[in-house]
Amino acid sequence: MSVSGQELAPPQGATYDTRPMPEAGLTESNVTALADEGRRVDLEVPLARLARLEGLLASHEGTVQGHVAFAREDGRIVADVEFDASLTLTCQRCMEPMPVQLEGGSRVVLLEKEEDAADVPQEFETALAPNGRLRLAGLIEEELLLALPAAPRHAAGQCPAARPETRDEGAAPDVQRPFANLGELLAGRSKH
Repeated sequence: MSVSGQELAPPQGATYDTRPMPEAGLTESNVTALADEGRRVDLEVPLARLARLEGLLASHEGTVQGHVAFAREDGRIVADVEFDASLTLTCQRCMEPMPVQLEGGSRVVLLEKEEDAADVPQEFETALAPNGRLRLAGLIEEELLLALPAAPRHAAGQCPAARPETRDEGAAPDVQRPFANLGELLAGRSKH
């Protein structure tokens, strides 16, 4: 007994543009087939499942939303990758957790072997997809890593470390002048 695609469609609804991704894109997908079909895959990846973010986030709660649109250009598999994530990072000024909203993306050429990267135009990023297979969550994770700030800090005026501490009215401020006596030291040196 054969079953047509129409019989597999949900009743009174449209069919999926793409099949739901198992394990939120954490298992390998056949990117060759996705590119040949011109598919777009929407992903919702738990931050806790992105191992390369370990130690970079103050909290692994939440998800990163993303999508990958596949196409063929000049015989190459091209993936347009976009993401949007609400993360909790550690402020490098006060060392307290801070929320950060990141979004971004890029065009990535998927290659079966590293040697093929020499022929890819510079406006593309590259990623390896051996045997035409790749974890789609890995593409999202790579883009997220590239977008992370090197030294995250609260916005001006919002960092607890930058706020002035309350002092007693009569207390003199602690002012350090490490070079206050430098002139005297240099004058004493020139006499010898």
